[in-house]
Amino acid sequence: EGALLSASWFKKDIKDPIEYVQRLAGFTFTTPVNYPEGELKGIELEARQQLGSWFEDAEGLSIGANATFIDSEVKLPKRDKNDFKDPNIAQPISSRDMTNAPEHLYNFNLIYDLEQYGTQVALFYTIKGDTLVAGAGESNGNFVPDLYEKEFSQVNLTVTQELSEASTLQFKAKNLLDPDVETVYRPRQGKEVTNTSYKRGREFSLGLTVRF
Repeated sequence: EGALLSASWFKKDIKDPIEYVQRLAGFTFTTPVNYPEGELKGIELEARQQLGSWFEDAEGLSIGANATFIDSEVKLPKRDKNDFKDPNIAQPISSRDMTNAPEHLYNFNLIYDLEQYGTQVALFYTIKGDTLVAGAGESNGNFVPDLYEKEFSQVNLTVTQELSEASTLQFKAKNLLDPDVETVYRPRQGKEVTNTSYKRGREFSLGLTVRF
């Protein structure tokens, strides 16, 4: 009681997936394009435990963690494959990772639930693995490599207080660590090159929910 252990495998075949690629029109830009087909599969592991089941003084306190490992692939359309086969580019690519599908996701949480007071405090720590932002492209006969967002971590805090049976007050603090977020051009061969490096900033919000 109060514990959960799970392991799951998932697989999704996608027809005409919407992918983000780099194009040229006097300047390089990113645009969505329907690709022929894609596949997404992976493994998810999860564990949760209410500590009150072990220690009476820890009643209402629970910990949890989950890990997701993702393997994704999309088939390139004929136009891109032909562009990359051009002798000036010589990059015979027929498939690549799916955009916005990180290599892995790790989540850890600590939740303190005081039912008698209608109060809940939750702390979440997330690690997001390398993620493709935009696929490779061609610019004036030059190869523009895949653009990846590198792994980074994030800490979020949520405090919820029931004011009555019909109203709830909630405070959220997002991205407390405010890490550097870096995107890089990552060629199939050779060293990666930094494209951007920035901070997203911390975000705080206070909300009142009333149910009728």
